[in-house]
Amino acid sequence: MRKGWKIVLTIVLIALFLGAAGVGVGLMTGADGMRIYDILDERYNITMYYEYSQQVMDAVAESWNAPN
Repeated sequence: MRKGWKIVLTIVLIALFLGAAGVGVGLMTGADGMRIYDILDERYNITMYYEYSQQVMDAVAESWNAPN
């Protein structure tokens, strides 16, 4: 099982590296940062996940601060 997780982690790290390299090449060749963000947001819904994580963190913080 340990070896399986190492393989999964390796694949995820390679994918992150290739994604970062792609964005870096895009920026070096003159692409606008907002255009890259818009394209990635259209495909992967970055803004939606960010807003969802903010709502979850707010709900957790609110529940921790609620009186018992």
